[in-house]
Amino acid sequence: MTRDLSIPSLVSEAWSLALKAARPSLVIMLALIVAGGVYTFAVGPGSSMGDAAPAIAALVVFVVGIEFSLVVYRAMLDTGTGDRLRLAHANLAIYVAFLFVGVFIGFFLLILPGILLKASGRVDVDAETPPEVVQAALIDMLPTAYGAVLILACLAGAAILFFMALRLLLVGAATVATGQTLVFRTWPWTKGHAVKLGLAGLATHILPFAVAVLINWTLRDIWGDSAIGAFLSGAIGMALLVPFLLGGHGLAVATLHQLHPGAEPSE
Repeated sequence: MTRDLSIPSLVSEAWSLALKAARPSLVIMLALIVAGGVYTFAVGPGSSMGDAAPAIAALVVFVVGIEFSLVVYRAMLDTGTGDRLRLAHANLAIYVAFLFVGVFIGFFLLILPGILLKASGRVDVDAETPPEVVQAALIDMLPTAYGAVLILACLAGAAILFFMALRLLLVGAATVATGQTLVFRTWPWTKGHAVKLGLAGLATHILPFAVAVLINWTLRDIWGDSAIGAFLSGAIGMALLVPFLLGGHGLAVATLHQLHPGAEPSE
């Protein structure tokens, strides 16, 4: 039986759950903000400490992020279940799946401009063509039919990844709720609901993420190139993403309440 999801109800419940989880997750939230600052320091001024610094910082962000998700999901689900290793396993499985699909999409989008440039006759692209020449030719090609093909291909690639993200939305919440590592086993649960989940995601994912990026971009010249500036840039950037993270987790739990096979359909 296909359940009828209400977009306003999903969005409302998602933000209610986000508010519910904000206080219980405050400590780990602060740790995640600090981890974000450490990462930007490691890839910036801290890179002089060695090639391993960015990798170690990224691992710290991942570990703290898993703990953040676990605390948030537990608060939203009113449960003590869930396992860090299972949640980490589920997240890594998703990353690998996106990497696998993304490599094929990325490879296609890398070779497509060269094919279109040759077909359009604007420039003869080869390994020795200067990058600035290729870039200028691409910009010149964009208003043409060849440019439209390139734009549509990029949009299609993004749509595929976005569709995957929507269909796998329940993985983390379901893993915590059931105590089992669930990845593609949640795929059938979201079948036929991608459009509504995408529309709900505009309010829980896209809008807060866009606001965070916009604010962070306007602050880009404040921090400077110092070590403290690099840390503050990452820490503030991560703090701005907190509504996006809480809203995204909230939508996953709100949707799980509706689409879990054992859930009762809402009236």
